[in-house]
Amino acid sequence: MYYFGDYKRLLKFSLGEKMKFIKWIWRLVVVGLIFISLSLTLTSPVELKVDSTAGLVKSSINKVVDQANNSDLQMGVAFLQESGIEDTLLSQLPKNIELKTSYQGLNQLSSNYLANGKLAASDLKLNNDTQQEQVFNQLILQLVNEQLRQNSADVKQAAEIYHLIYFLLIGLYILAIVMVLFGKKIAILPLLIAAVGSYGVLSYAAEIATSSLQQSVYTGINVSLSSGLSQALITAIIAVVGCLFIRIKQNKE
Repeated sequence: MYYFGDYKRLLKFSLGEKMKFIKWIWRLVVVGLIFISLSLTLTSPVELKVDSTAGLVKSSINKVVDQANNSDLQMGVAFLQESGIEDTLLSQLPKNIELKTSYQGLNQLSSNYLANGKLAASDLKLNNDTQQEQVFNQLILQLVNEQLRQNSADVKQAAEIYHLIYFLLIGLYILAIVMVLFGKKIAILPLLIAAVGSYGVLSYAAEIATSSLQQSVYTGINVSLSSGLSQALITAIIAVVGCLFIRIKQNKE
């Protein structure tokens, strides 16, 4: 009986150690999923697409001319249009434009704006391979900075709020990771807030940006989210299920 009792205690101890090992492996799997979700959230691009570069340039030129209220400038633009020179120059530009940024990229962009009060060509990551592209990029840069200047107070406030949201997002993900490692069921809360909140904020911002740009700049502009952000949300939801599974196993024990 003595040896049989020792064997039972040893077996129970062995099974207990094995279950602890399995639980820690599963927690690390969930932590890995959370980290993947965070990485996808921060690096997956938000895409800005312009269906026609020529259409954007024409629209932008007309807006600049109208706002300038300069008769000489209006006559010069009219001459370029009537002579066909404008069409010749526009035909040398790329047919469409596609810009990409991310939570991480927007954070750097907002930091540069707060530091300098304007954006540089490098901030927009525009191609400058040809002379025509360089001229076009300067036009785009001037238009962007002019819009930022006209709404400088609101833009500055938005940039500062974005900084807070960016670091709060990272903090919530880190908090969820720590809680998962300690087997806390409440880890679900910061994880869901971070994942659903970040996707919701970007979706709303993309919708507002599209509407604003189409009204103020050009109707052929569209801002959309990449599939990576959807994958980040799905990965976070899988991690939430993983957290629930760990908690169920603990309750059973």
